[in-house]
Amino acid sequence: MDRLGKAARGTFLFVAMASAGCRGTPLPSAQPPVHALGGVTIVGPRCVEVRSCLLGRVVAAETSAPLARAAVFLVPDPDSAGADAAPTQIVRMTDEQGVFTVADAPAGHYSVSVYKDARRITAPGLELGTPGTQVVPIRLPPPS
Repeated sequence: MDRLGKAARGTFLFVAMASAGCRGTPLPSAQPPVHALGGVTIVGPRCVEVRSCLLGRVVAAETSAPLARAAVFLVPDPDSAGADAAPTQIVRMTDEQGVFTVADAPAGHYSVSVYKDARRITAPGLELGTPGTQVVPIRLPPPS
């Protein structure tokens, strides 16, 4: 836990992913274990042997409860894709702890949209494809 320092006291905790880089042996398709310790969620390694990784966690804005099986869509901004490149939409589902990952996405700027039942949010300007791990906490507002 020394590697986490003060960051371990935050609302969202993604254990040592940013400081450890994304190295190791590829995991099978099953999600790694998640452990809860007194209100702190410790997420096992997600992005191994990849150059870049997006690690996100989707929670309910009003309760901070994780939202399982939320749909996450990453759509490249039209100006971000090359002239000859077809835009690649990336779709993920959150696991039981509201966590999703995207490894080695094509470089560029994306809009992220998250849907869970009647809840939804969209935010532009997410840059993917840069080296390292990017952590994105998402607070999904209640239905309006």
